[in-house]
Amino acid sequence: MNRLVLTGLGVTLLASSCRQDDLVLYTPAADSLAAATRPFAPAVQTFTVNLGQAQTLRTRGGATIAFAANSLALPNNALATGTATLRVRELRTVGDMLLTGMHTNLAVSSAQLLVSGGEYNVQVWQGNTRLRWSSPFIGSGPATPGWPRLSAPVPTAGLDTTRMFLWAMPLNRNAAVNGAADSVGWQPAIQGGATGWAPVRPSGGFYSVNFPLDTISWLNFDQYWRPVNNANWTTAQVRVPAGATETRVYLRPVGYTSLSRTFATADPTLWQNHLPEGTDTQVIVQQLRDGQLYFAAERYIWRRNAVYAPALKAYTAAELAQLVQQL
Repeated sequence: MNRLVLTGLGVTLLASSCRQDDLVLYTPAADSLAAATRPFAPAVQTFTVNLGQAQTLRTRGGATIAFAANSLALPNNALATGTATLRVRELRTVGDMLLTGMHTNLAVSSAQLLVSGGEYNVQVWQGNTRLRWSSPFIGSGPATPGWPRLSAPVPTAGLDTTRMFLWAMPLNRNAAVNGAADSVGWQPAIQGGATGWAPVRPSGGFYSVNFPLDTISWLNFDQYWRPVNNANWTTAQVRVPAGATETRVYLRPVGYTSLSRTFATADPTLWQNHLPEGTDTQVIVQQLRDGQLYFAAERYIWRRNAVYAPALKAYTAAELAQLVQQL
C-alpha cells in the first residue's frame, strides 16, 4: 500500500519538550510527490524577533501574530531572552493544501467533513531550540494581558454557513503511517487558558484566537461542512493506474475550501472514502510513476459503490502546480 509519511506536523498542545522537526512536512526521496510540489507550496515566512519587546507581526496573507514581551520559554521553563526566529506557514486555498499535503479531515470516524478558513503552522526557534509560550500563561484566563494572539482574515468565498471553530493537528494523531486509522485528522483546539471549546466569531473581517499553550501545532480555522439535508453518507472508490511510486487521492465538495483525503485499499489501484449521496464532487489525483508526474481533477456526482476513474495526464511540476492553484 502506497502511503505518504508526514512528519513535523506538531505534537500535543501541552508538550514540554522541543522536537527537531522543521515546517517542511518531511524529507522526501529525490523522486517523490513532495519533492516535486514543495518548491511551489506556500513558503515558510520567517521573522526575527526581540523577545524582550512586544511583537505584532503581519504575514503575507494578511494574518497578524501578536504577543507581549517575555512571552516565550526554553524547554526547561526558563525565560527565553535575546532574539529568536518565528516561522509561519499559512494555507488559505485548496491549492495551498494540495501542494503541502494537507486536508480537512476530522480526527474521528464520523460522517462529517470540515471547511477551512485558513490553516497555520507557527513555530518559534532560538538556534536549534524550539521555544514555547512561557509558564505565566499556563492556567491563566484568555483575558491575561499580552496573551499570544492569532488574527486571520475571513475568506471571501469557499465557506459554509455554520459556526467557525479552532482546530489542531498534533503529530501523534496525524502520522500517515497509521494507514487508514480514523484518528488521522483535525481535533478541537482549546484556546490557551479556556475551559471550553467556544466558536470563533468574526470581528472586523478577522477570526481572532488565543494561541494554545505551545507553538508547535498546525492550527486551522474550520467549520463543519453542512451537506444536503438528511445526507446519507455512502462509500465509493477511485481507480488509479497501477505501478505508481506514490499516489494521493482527495475528494472536494465543489465550491468549498474543503479537502478530504482518501484511504488505500488492499488493491493498490483503488482508494476510497465516503461522502453524502449525490454530492457534487471533485476527485483530485496526484501520482508519480517512473519519475513522471500525473494529475487529474474531474467532477462527478457521488454515488454509493461507484468506481470513478479520472483520466490522468502527464505534467511537469510547474504545470501541475499551476493546475492545482486554479482549483
